[in-house]
Amino acid sequence: MKAMFTAFAAMILIAVTAWFGLEQAGFSAADMGSGAAVRLDHE
Repeated sequence: MKAMFTAFAAMILIAVTAWFGLEQAGFSAADMGSGAAVRLDHE
């Protein structure tokens, strides 16, 4: 049971770190899916 909870915590940590890192590096879905002719609302 302890190993399962540790694995869940590791998955969450990896997912959050990847999301934050990709957003900061400019690889978000909005940045990758837009071109010069596409207007997207940026928050």
